[in-house]
Amino acid sequence: MLEILKILEKEIDLRDETRTAQQARPALDADAFAARAAPLADTQQSLGERVQAVGESIRDLPDGSRQFGRELALLDRVEQVMDEATSLLQRPETGPMTIAAETEAIELLLAAKRINPNGGGGGGGSSPGGGGSGTTQQAALALLGEGTAPHASPDSREVAQGVGKSGRELPEEFRFGLDTYFNTLENEGLSR
Repeated sequence: MLEILKILEKEIDLRDETRTAQQARPALDADAFAARAAPLADTQQSLGERVQAVGESIRDLPDGSRQFGRELALLDRVEQVMDEATSLLQRPETGPMTIAAETEAIELLLAAKRINPNGGGGGGGSSPGGGGSGTTQQAALALLGEGTAPHASPDSREVAQGVGKSGRELPEEFRFGLDTYFNTLENEGLSR
């Protein structure tokens, strides 16, 4: 599943690059625009090939096709959508149809990575995800960067207020008075 997350991240980056290319399109002649879109098409094709390789790896697992039937179906659909996006980028087309195809690929990758809290990692048939009867509402995007303690909660910590200089310069006695005033307010807020 780590490879799916890597592909997901690259697809999100590609969609951003496609949007940027579309925004630059009016300022470029046809040849310059085609030269800018060509690497995007190559990247999309490479991502599609990586999705295909992930699917093949899953199928090669003992009983992989049965245990991961839902995920394989989603990956097959991702591959089809990525092929469509590649064709659009090769035209070169970076407009709404291409962005929509890339977005659909992202959503399908997220669906393939959803966690089934009641499952154990596959199950196929009528209860994919390990035979559990629950549904999952947590998307993979919520899991990115979870680190080594995925259920840990962040510690609260005091953050000092940063003050910069802007506008007119105040005399030293005014700054001292304002600092004292705000420090008092801040300390009273922390003690509640």
